[in-house]
This record gives sequence, structure tokens and C-alpha cells, in this order.
Amino acid sequence: QTLSSSIIEKIRKNYKILSIMRRTAEFMKRGIFLDPFEADLEEYEIVPCTYKIMNEATRILITGLFDFIPAVFPEFTALPMAEKWLLIRNYERIFCCIDSSMRMQRRWGVQSTLHFGSYTTSISEETADIFFSDCADQRNVPDAAKTLRDCIHEYHETRKKLFYRVQPTEDEYLAFMGIAFWSVENTDLSENLMNLASRYRTQILSDLNTRYRQTIGEEEGAIRIGGLYCLLFSVKKIEMNMKWEYEVYRTLNVFDDNTYMYKMQLHRPDIES
Repeated sequence: QTLSSSIIEKIRKNYKILSIMRRTAEFMKRGIFLDPFEADLEEYEIVPCTYKIMNEATRILITGLFDFIPAVFPEFTALPMAEKWLLIRNYERIFCCIDSSMRMQRRWGVQSTLHFGSYTTSISEETADIFFSDCADQRNVPDAAKTLRDCIHEYHETRKKLFYRVQPTEDEYLAFMGIAFWSVENTDLSENLMNLASRYRTQILSDLNTRYRQTIGEEEGAIRIGGLYCLLFSVKKIEMNMKWEYEVYRTLNVFDDNTYMYKMQLHRPDIES
């Protein structure tokens, strides 16, 4: 296998396609039509995220992931729909953590207090009140905004520090995206799917090891892979805490039963329609 046909290169190519789709769709929802060349420069204004923008952006991302995953992992196509949804649901928020961290580091640097709320919007402690400004029920927005500020301080800032400590290269970020999708050990999946996950993880790690042999050497590469797995464990822990955060917003009625991002974590069957 040549480097250009490797699985990390497939992730790179299709991640770029997914990013363009997300950016274009989010801008169109807001009535913004950018020249493609200008958009590729990524110098456009990043505005504060709101509830409605994030809700729409989650729908856009899920649609995109259903194209991204089979383009990188062809055997996904043959899986039953229930297993496809289970994998995508388990992955969506972890993907957001990885994608946001990579783009945040590139765009703003580690000192910034901004985090990506969606592909084209930001979220921060300073803009927590703006986030809930377009919720249907405004009665408990002050309490919800305080929860959001606390969670940004605790989860987003922790995540930023974790990624900064490891400082993944672009290749490692892309490999991390693939490994994270197939990290399904604590999920109730069929033996066939567990074997598939193991095979794809091995393939990605083999690709990464090939790159390490050509650059930093296998021994240093093994240490880097250990660091990535520790990072994945930490990100999954943060993601579990974010589920609690969404339950608080539902209790406060700023999220309701039609909130798409909330329905995602409930594994509601009607989300597939």
C-alpha cells in the first residue's frame, strides 16, 4: 500500500469534503453565500453560536457523517441501519471534540477562550447568554447560561489543555478520528461489528506506524500512540459529562423533546425519520 492510498489519506480527503459541506450548508441556513475561494481561506467571521444554529448544525453534521464514514470505511455500507445509527450516534459528539480541537488550534491558538460551537460559529463563557437567545422557552435562560458557562470552563477548557499537552500532528488528528469511530468496546454490538472495528483500528494504527518509521521512529511512535489512546479515554469521559449537561437544559425547558441534539443522546428511534 502506498502512502497516497492509505487509510489516513482517505480520511484526509473525505474530511475535507465533509468540512466544505458543513461550512456551505451552515452558511446557506443563515442566508450567506461565500465565494468558494474566499471560503477556503477560512478568514470569514466566526459568529457566536445559538441554540437554533447548533440544532441545525447537528442535523447537517449527521447527514455529512453518513457520507463520510462509508467513503472511508466501505464495509459500513453493508451494516444494518440500526447498527449504522448506533455507530454514528456514539461518534457524533466525539467527532465534534476532535474536529473543534484541531480547528481551534489552527485558527485561534491555545491562548484563545473561544471554542467552535458549530463549523462556522464559536462558543465561549462570554457568549453563554447569546447561545440561549433563540430558545422557545426563555424563563430559565439565566440558569441555563450559568450551567453553560460552568461547563465551558470545566469541559472545553480541560479538553483544550489535554489536546495541547499531546499536540497531535495533522496525521495523528486524522488517525484519531478513525480510531475514535471504531472505539466501541462498551457498546452492545454484534460480534461481526466488533471484529470489523478491531480490523479497522489495526489498519489505522499500521498506517500511523508506517509514518512513524519514516519520521520519528517506531519507539517514539509507540509512545505517541499511547498518548493518543489516553487522550481518547479523556475525551470520552468529557463527552459523558456533556450528556449530563444536556439533561440539565431539558429540565430547565431550554431544550425540549424536539431538540435534535438532545434526541441524539436519547437514542430515540424517531430521529431516523
